[in-house]
Amino acid sequence: MKLVINEKYIKKNKNIGKALFIITIVVLGISAYFAISGDMSKLLYAYAGMIAGISLTRVSMYFMNRFGREPRFDEYLTEVFGKLRHEYTFFSYATPVPYLLLGPCRLWLPILVTSSGTISFENGKWKHSGVGPFKRFMGQETMVNPEREVADASRDIHKQLAKMGIPSEEQPQLQPVVVLMLASNKVGELEGAPYPVVPLPELKRFIRREDRDNCGEGISKEFAEKLTEALSTVSVDS
Repeated sequence: MKLVINEKYIKKNKNIGKALFIITIVVLGISAYFAISGDMSKLLYAYAGMIAGISLTRVSMYFMNRFGREPRFDEYLTEVFGKLRHEYTFFSYATPVPYLLLGPCRLWLPILVTSSGTISFENGKWKHSGVGPFKRFMGQETMVNPEREVADASRDIHKQLAKMGIPSEEQPQLQPVVVLMLASNKVGELEGAPYPVVPLPELKRFIRREDRDNCGEGISKEFAEKLTEALSTVSVDS
């Protein structure tokens, strides 16, 4: 497998998360000082600081959950995809979407479920239950609307490829797949779900099977190289 990763982007956002965390601590500390100072004239500043601190906490946790954790979620994907053959290229923050896998038959779009809970598809709608308010506050994201996420990703990818000279009729199929990143994730009712739902340990086997059994015309080596160049803006490592 080839890997295309935007290290500068990841490092920048990791530093943003760290900086926001430090600022949050300072803001909350000042607010606490005003609150216990006994000076009623500063009580309003204490309340304002607490509100700002809570908001900053959520933002900083968002950045740290994506870019500051070790290993990052893209590193989990890299480990899984690293066992695929050389026909595959995994893009991490190097295309218009965070994660993208180019295979011999299609483009794979991983939609990550990074919070515990149960994933289901009922009455034409996706549901992610079991994520309480505290987990949301700590930066854990629920899977709200995968179909909108796919629509946005499809638009951005097609736009990028067209911009680089690959017309829509030549662009490969984009196949979304919902990936359960945590062992604690559970699966509910999925009848009629528009996208497959696959636990991370089974992802490699699922992709290999689909590309083997449902490939269609396939993507030539030459066209795959053209697609890689069109999609990415950073260097490709073997």
